Amino acid sequence: MEKIIFYTYKAATKLPLAQIASFFNIKQDAVWKEYIKIESTEIEKILKYNSEKKSVYLYKFGCITFLNFKQNEIYIFLEYLKKLFVELDNKLLSQFNETHVMAVSSDGYVYLWEDDDAKYQYNKNIDDLVATILAKSTELYKIETELSGVLDEAGKFLMYLNKGYLRANTRKVISTIAKCIRFKYRSIESVRLLGRPSEFNRTIESRQIFDKFSNFFELDERYVVLANRMDILDSITGEYFSFRSKQSSRRLVLFEILLLSLFPLFYIIS
Repeated sequence: MEKIIFYTYKAATKLPLAQIASFFNIKQDAVWKEYIKIESTEIEKILKYNSEKKSVYLYKFGCITFLNFKQNEIYIFLEYLKKLFVELDNKLLSQFNETHVMAVSSDGYVYLWEDDDAKYQYNKNIDDLVATILAKSTELYKIETELSGVLDEAGKFLMYLNKGYLRANTRKVISTIAKCIRFKYRSIESVRLLGRPSEFNRTIESRQIFDKFSNFFELDERYVVLANRMDILDSITGEYFSFRSKQSSRRLVLFEILLLSLFPLFYIIS
């Protein structure tokens, strides 16, 4: 059996697809498309040798999937991207990544994963589909990890807030709330990309394969958990702003009492 190997990395917060497509002379006739694919002919110019079965998928949400690349070839390609003034994040690259292997039989059928009980007639569209789900899974993993960190930090100060141990105007609280809000709005666009792209919605088989492979990586279940945890984050920030509102109201009442207490003094002085 022939093996097809996929390596996916979270390389940046976002990738400038229009800039990259322009350099590789890729027609972006569909601006809404979430990725561009670099074919073997262009890869050969970078690696300087035959790259017939290699492809690279670059996604606007910052992930890159390499098809049939070796680790040293991935390094060469990433360094080449940097020369095109594409900013990559080495910390993200090392922390968020996925690897997957498919097997193609001698009669041209592919098994989506080891011990899969179904096989499909192999075609390049399956490569595109698997590469995309791996990218979505990697992006989701990054959001999950960041959300856990933000919730842990926010949960600690909320506990102190409810016990009255923490002043609402401290720099630490303001910094944490700002982080919560930034995370929420940064994640909204990425979360929307977790659905099935229209190019994989054209045939019954492509829909079936996409849904089956999504289930293998538990994308739907992970999204539900993520949405629930985002609701918790909303409740934490809501609790904070409610606390601030109550504090402001209390200060206003105290200020009004102070003014009223001063009126008799003004009268005596006058």
